[in-house]
Amino acid sequence: MIEPLPSRYLKHKSNEHLSPNTVKAIAYAISYYLMYLDEENLTVSEMFDMPYSVQFEHFSDYLEWLKSGSHCNRAQLPNNNTCNTYLAVVFRYLQFLQMEQQSGGDLKVLTEKEASYVNDVGVRFKRMVMHFNGYLPPNEHRSREVAGANLTILLNACSCLRDKVLLMLLAETGMRIGEVLGVNYVRDIDYEKRIIRVEMREDNENRARAKNAEYRNTYFSKETLELIQSYLSENAELLSRTEYLFINLHGKTAGNAMSVNAVYSVLKILEKRTGIRITPHMLRHYFANERRKAGWEILDISTALGHRSIRTTEEYLSVSDEELEVAAEKYYEENQALYDIRNLL
Repeated sequence: MIEPLPSRYLKHKSNEHLSPNTVKAIAYAISYYLMYLDEENLTVSEMFDMPYSVQFEHFSDYLEWLKSGSHCNRAQLPNNNTCNTYLAVVFRYLQFLQMEQQSGGDLKVLTEKEASYVNDVGVRFKRMVMHFNGYLPPNEHRSREVAGANLTILLNACSCLRDKVLLMLLAETGMRIGEVLGVNYVRDIDYEKRIIRVEMREDNENRARAKNAEYRNTYFSKETLELIQSYLSENAELLSRTEYLFINLHGKTAGNAMSVNAVYSVLKILEKRTGIRITPHMLRHYFANERRKAGWEILDISTALGHRSIRTTEEYLSVSDEELEVAAEKYYEENQALYDIRNLL
């Protein structure tokens, strides 16, 4: 059954140039809440009409329902951050309904809260946001990064040049999977300067596209350029039928643009061969942390990743205990005079 109001909201988010994957995630989050309402024999209008305390309990119970995995049949249960994100999506949808005047009720559980932000040029500012005080305690953030040594193992386990080029570009440019699959090897790559132009296109046959309707340049190494040139030469006949850089190499779909599912199939095969789990997003984290270790400013890393907010970039970065130990030792060695410990003994 097509639900008209959620569909209208999803169309609205598409018009805001959100990526198809983001719109799909929003659709799932809304569908989970509609499932919960059905189980509770409630309607959205009845929820809006609830007194504050009842409405607060309603959404708190919904979070616990999500936490228990009642919305899906997966063995791995969602963590607190995921549940909170689902509810935040639902709140934005319900606020949309209010603005569309589809309901005379109110979200009484949302309160104004001052939030601090850092914009894209590093300026911190404050604004008021609507917040729910009943969110589950957030999980400690852990950066999902692949180690450089593991990346080498994975590259050596690749059975074709295409897969090596894919891994190298994800690791060296920090591009999202939708962005790298949309690369046009004729128009988007400057081979002399080793630049890939990330372009937002909505007509890619594999439905890959840049997020947030953004455009930016990414840069890759001489070694990766050699890999790309070898890959283009080795598969010249198939690639002559298309302008997409990444294509299927075998079977009935040979020559067609590679899909996201095909990429994950490749990564699953590599995991079986090496025992190393890898995802495109882990390679974005790898890119961010390698640039941090190389001394890049966080604003530069954020720009290279195509983030709208530096706060998002901060979540990508991780500092190991070993790095902290080395940094501490270096600091104490360079600043012994500040303490003059020997005179204290």
